[in-house]
Amino acid sequence: MILACPRRPELHPRRLFLFLRPLFVLLALGLSLPAGPPAAAETASPPAERVLVTDVIDGDTVKVVRGRRQETVRLIGVDTPETGRPDTPVQFHGPEAALFTRRSLIGKRVRLEFEPPDRPGGSADKYHRTLAYVFTDEGLNFNLELVRLGHGRTYTKYPFRYQREFAKAEQDAREAGLGLWNKSKRTEWSDAVHRGKIIGNVRTDIYHLPGQRYYHAIGEKNRIYFQTEEEAREAGFRRAKN
Repeated sequence: MILACPRRPELHPRRLFLFLRPLFVLLALGLSLPAGPPAAAETASPPAERVLVTDVIDGDTVKVVRGRRQETVRLIGVDTPETGRPDTPVQFHGPEAALFTRRSLIGKRVRLEFEPPDRPGGSADKYHRTLAYVFTDEGLNFNLELVRLGHGRTYTKYPFRYQREFAKAEQDAREAGLGLWNKSKRTEWSDAVHRGKIIGNVRTDIYHLPGQRYYHAIGEKNRIYFQTEEEAREAGFRRAKN
């Protein structure tokens, strides 16, 4: 015996319209149906802070008074040649980069801006230095300025907000042979015979001639070499008295 399956009643057009009417309303209003749970919101960057620069460690590292305590700040997105790391010899153009940062920032009030704390790389590095951008009162991104003038290269281990601008600035500095990209200066610096015999101290803005009392006392990380006294004076140095 074969049993017949009951036929599904046909849905009347009016009933179908009433069933789909909410969808028609949404489409008419230009809305869409939810596609799933909302995405997590990005963590906002901490607010900017005004601080006083009290010391310069090297081209990309400074000390500031933040609140009531002194902190070390490592500039985001830029890496200048080493001068002060114990296990690394002084690198070409390191003292010049440190001198530029010292003359530009020490004793100045600047604005620190930060990346979101959950970005790759975090808000502090492995040496517990605060990671930040330094902006001058004129609105200049000092981190970017270091790269633009050839005092440092773009540090790309972790992504950062202004990475595209930094990459373009480095490319321009390389093509122009600025700072650490100056091949002839690098060759001269690496050869003690052809390197200038006049030594400038980046921490005192004083230059010393061979035979003067403190000529050999200047630490290597603070030395800038000049061929002539005129070159040293044009760089903003003055001659030692003895």
